[in-house]
Amino acid sequence: MTINISEILSNPSVIKIYDVEPTLDRVKLRRSSYKVAYKEPFTLHVAKNNDKVHITGKTVLDLFIPCDRCLDDVKNHFHIEIDYDVIPNKEPDGIEDDEQSFMDGCILDVDKLITNEIVVALPSKVLCKEDCRGLCTICGTNLNHKECSCDRHVADPRMAAIQDIFKNFNQ
Repeated sequence: MTINISEILSNPSVIKIYDVEPTLDRVKLRRSSYKVAYKEPFTLHVAKNNDKVHITGKTVLDLFIPCDRCLDDVKNHFHIEIDYDVIPNKEPDGIEDDEQSFMDGCILDVDKLITNEIVVALPSKVLCKEDCRGLCTICGTNLNHKECSCDRHVADPRMAAIQDIFKNFNQ
């Protein structure tokens, strides 16, 4: 969803309140894409403060993120608080200005604004449950759902020389 804020930019005394309903179906990042399970409509306050535009709002969003061990989708709940001071019509000239990618002239892209907040709030590790057993390294079976008959015993590599001696001795 985009909002034209040209009226605010031309008149410093105008404060606008927008009822916003995000149009995000997926949150797309560089290496992954997450399905949006729930998105809550919210109110966005936009006001001009000297040469900056002040943007505030709060919303809630749920994403399905795959478990790091078994790849089952896990619903993650995000409380998003938007609080930005943006200099309009400023060309990004560095990494810190990348956060202004949601502004293009007088057009405010609400979905990009929300995506920026989600990127910061993403958890470093997602597990479906604390004792997730993950996937079988041999056949790929999800060990939380069923057991497989693969031999997953990993021998200690420090004992490989001694095991070779025992194998040669038994022959």
